[in-house]
Amino acid sequence: MVLAAFFSLMVTVSEFNAGLRPFLEDKARAVAVAVQRDIEYAMEIGIPFEEIRGLDEHVDELIAAHPEIKAMRVVALTDAEERAMGQAGMGVDPSPSAGSFASNIIEEIRSVAATLLGQSSGIDVVSVNVARDGVALARVEATIDETYLNGKMTSIFFDTLVILIAVALVALEVVVVVSASQLTEPFRLAETALNKRVAGDLRQYQVGRGSRLIMRFIQRLNAQNAHLRDRLTDAASKLKQGAKRTALEAFGQKRFLYVTDARTGASIMDARIPLFVFSFAEELQKSFLPLFVAEFHTESDLFARDIMMGLPISAFMFVIAVFTPFAGRLVDKFGNKTLFMAGLTPAIAGYLICYFAGSANDILIGRSMTAVGYAVITISSQSYIAAVVPPENRARGMAIFVGVLMTATMCGTAIGAILADWLGYKPVFLIATAFSMLAGLLGWSMLSTDLPAPEAKKSPAGASRSPIAILMRNTQFVLIVLFCAIPAKVILTGVLYLFVPIYLASLDASQSEIGRIMMVYSLIIIPISPLASGFADRLGKNLWMVIGATVMSGIVLLGLYQSASVAAVLAVVAALGVVHACLKAPLIVAAMEAAEQSPDITRTGALSLLRTSERIGSVIGPVVVAALLVVLDYGQVAAIIGVCVAALGLIMALLSLKRDKGAAHA
Repeated sequence: MVLAAFFSLMVTVSEFNAGLRPFLEDKARAVAVAVQRDIEYAMEIGIPFEEIRGLDEHVDELIAAHPEIKAMRVVALTDAEERAMGQAGMGVDPSPSAGSFASNIIEEIRSVAATLLGQSSGIDVVSVNVARDGVALARVEATIDETYLNGKMTSIFFDTLVILIAVALVALEVVVVVSASQLTEPFRLAETALNKRVAGDLRQYQVGRGSRLIMRFIQRLNAQNAHLRDRLTDAASKLKQGAKRTALEAFGQKRFLYVTDARTGASIMDARIPLFVFSFAEELQKSFLPLFVAEFHTESDLFARDIMMGLPISAFMFVIAVFTPFAGRLVDKFGNKTLFMAGLTPAIAGYLICYFAGSANDILIGRSMTAVGYAVITISSQSYIAAVVPPENRARGMAIFVGVLMTATMCGTAIGAILADWLGYKPVFLIATAFSMLAGLLGWSMLSTDLPAPEAKKSPAGASRSPIAILMRNTQFVLIVLFCAIPAKVILTGVLYLFVPIYLASLDASQSEIGRIMMVYSLIIIPISPLASGFADRLGKNLWMVIGATVMSGIVLLGLYQSASVAAVLAVVAALGVVHACLKAPLIVAAMEAAEQSPDITRTGALSLLRTSERIGSVIGPVVVAALLVVLDYGQVAAIIGVCVAALGLIMALLSLKRDKGAAHA
């Protein structure tokens, strides 16, 4: 289906390209005629043709106003000789240097794209004559920019392709959830019931949810088992204490007639679609938020423009960091479903504030409001998934959580950039509001309240129950947070969310191009993260995977040093996607394994502490990057952050080696 849509898209864009070519030629001819009439008017009012001045400046202005025209010149015809009197855009076309490998690749891709989309063919130069009394005195030549139309068609092609990929991923999410809930899980329960019955196990089997036909089949088996149990109980009650009654009761115990399987009404799939829809709504603004703040910045705002561009991101992360511990406690007290629904209220309020914003201060308030809802919803969803996943599959369960967020990030970032390009910044927040409401409806109908009871741990006598005190007592948890979790978030929020959009805008990339490049990060994480988490489960070395990925993420950033090109940014973003795919799920598991060493940390509490600690890096990242950009260029900022992150990873490796050696000697 996707392949068919892809080829259909190629044919459609190619046909548009061919159909628009005549209009491009008419536009060039109209501009040339405008110059012709200006020259003829000058001659009519008495200015000799040879004394007309300012043609170069006039032609320059026309080319700047009409990008469809590559070059224009006025050629004087004197005694059969041609002499250029006014021209612009006739210089040598810039070409990539021979040593620039990335630039050469980009040029090759453009060449292939032009071929696939239908390279323009037709008139390259449109000319009109300037005449006086029937004698041609000059010729106005307008050269059509062959790359203009192809560039526009290529942009439309990739915008549509991004939408196609996003729709395909949304469809995949729906198919996965529906197939798991309606087919996979019901058939698994039926298979389990039949296998137990064949083995002589006549208990009350788990019915589950999903296919009504399979539910009725299992209920019929349970009814037969219950009928046999009741008859056995009735027969035993009629007998006096003795060998026969003991034998009947032993038969019932042997065949598990008095056992009922625990009903597990919750599934990991319940939270998948509601979390995806809400995360999609939240990610719509990611590709343009710094530029949105810059556009609405006023003199009355709290800080200067450069600082304010990163402040809403830092404020968003700061509010999440502060509110996440309270959200974890509220989840344990009121339940996951209740908190998921409650979190939608501040999230939607924040989107509406951004829609009506008149200054950067308003945007700051709106993003802070949304952060409260985001903290509640994500911790409730993460805790929901952790509650229904067996301990031996924790990495895979967290990979599903990460995968949902990354899929939503990829779709939301790219689609939000396209919508901002088409509609403007503010309407995107209204669309986010609508999707948040849809997430609420899905959460209300899909999330279950029948979850396994959280583990209860006894605190040592005299131990403080403060989350900060608990965190400080767990050395391994602290090391993971300081040297791995925080640096990863600094790169994510400071580099990807702030540095990349601003840097690409300085390289004259369009809003859609910025969104597409940022989409690559999530597009790579989606398929690689489950593979990396599975490998980590088999290897049993989650911590060392986290350390290696931390070091590599710092090294990757060095690729932006003295490489001021869109291609270099794309390569670095793609490499970060690969590295962080190997980091995200193992980081959660490594932190939970470290937290379990403390007897007074619950599962939800450990997750809350981890996310709170991560937000410290999320808050620091945009502020540090914005401050560095004030005094340094883009390449230097990337290099400094990369070296610092790699150094922190190496320090963590040395400390872990020392800890392992100490444990071995002990």
